[in-house]
Amino acid sequence: MPTPLLDIRDLTVVYAGERNAPDLPVLDGLTFTVAEREFVAILGPSGCGKSTLLRVLAGLLPPTQGQVRFAGRPVRGPLREVGMVFQSANLLPWRTVLGNILLPLQLQGVPEAQARAQALDMVRLLGLEGFEDTLPRDLSGGMAQRVALGRALVHRPRLLLLDEPFANLDALTRESMWGELLRLWRARGQTVVMVTHSITEALLLADRVLVLGPRPARLRLDLTVPLPRPRHADMRFTPSFGSLVAQVRAALGWPQGERSAAGREAAASTAPA
Repeated sequence: MPTPLLDIRDLTVVYAGERNAPDLPVLDGLTFTVAEREFVAILGPSGCGKSTLLRVLAGLLPPTQGQVRFAGRPVRGPLREVGMVFQSANLLPWRTVLGNILLPLQLQGVPEAQARAQALDMVRLLGLEGFEDTLPRDLSGGMAQRVALGRALVHRPRLLLLDEPFANLDALTRESMWGELLRLWRARGQTVVMVTHSITEALLLADRVLVLGPRPARLRLDLTVPLPRPRHADMRFTPSFGSLVAQVRAALGWPQGERSAAGREAAASTAPA
């Protein structure tokens, strides 16, 4: 068996209480692996520690107990081989599209000509030709998130961590961005771990879906998504998709009700964000 890119063993995180407040257990004994070039989505109730898990995977937060290994090596600090994208694009307002994408390369000391060539290649891959000199204030939400993805991918990280990157977008833009993300993933070959609150998003994008329980979070479900690729939004209305939704809802402890789970989730995915 090849060495997984990520190997998480008995991962536990407890935040120390301040001013005599009790400690706050967040993650409790998580164990799972992520293969090279795999796309994994993480679901769980609000506040269960999903974002904390991403910070641990990136080496930004040490675990209280357990270990994370990256490509066989223990993670002991921030990893240069990781790119991250958050809910907000967090672009530097005084930098243009090209300037924002260039930033990681400049911080790493990549020679100017090489950095510019890599950034322009990313601009083309993102379909942002003609917007190189545009400031963030003049971009739509979807375009800003494309720039954020470009900034995270331009230095060719082996691992891309996404923390609800499309949560602030309207429904139509969000659906468009699903296709953009899958296209970038196929083109660049990164391993992806994405936190989301959308069952539809998780099942349409990921190879596997991990479901966490309430804090302190334990792993409730590790579901392989058998849907064929390439995937399209109409898969939401198939019986096989509905069956997958029902499994995820059961792991989350959500009631199934009379209306099909696929129908409810499809309706939610097309409602305004």
